[in-house]
Amino acid sequence: MLWMMAFFSIFSVLAETTSTDEKIVGVFYMKPIFGHVHQSSVRTSASLTTIQCAHPVKVIETSKVQAGPEWAYVQVADYKGFVLKEYLSEKRPDCFQGQYPKFFDSLNLDLAELYYWGRLYDHYVQGDTRVK
Repeated sequence: MLWMMAFFSIFSVLAETTSTDEKIVGVFYMKPIFGHVHQSSVRTSASLTTIQCAHPVKVIETSKVQAGPEWAYVQVADYKGFVLKEYLSEKRPDCFQGQYPKFFDSLNLDLAELYYWGRLYDHYVQGDTRVK
């Protein structure tokens, strides 16, 4: 019995030390219409969850997880993963869903469609062109 109590107390101390290493940098908002929280800091990595424009995400700083320079380590609900920094905004963006709610609701997108639209944004490269 004493051995079990000692084991659980050590386990609880370890659990507390792992969570105290994390520091919330701030709450940011998703800018694209759809996006994903990724399992790793690679565009083609597995998706943990799909999020919409203006969805709040907590950006976390920790020494245990190393994100690339263009990725942020975030928490959305119970999921912790990676989002491209260029997709995050400090201010709540003015989204298509908010501008045209009746039209957006009439699309009746299911979860699979939200997933695929978010994946499209993962592979869509934005930037300036050099074409004249």
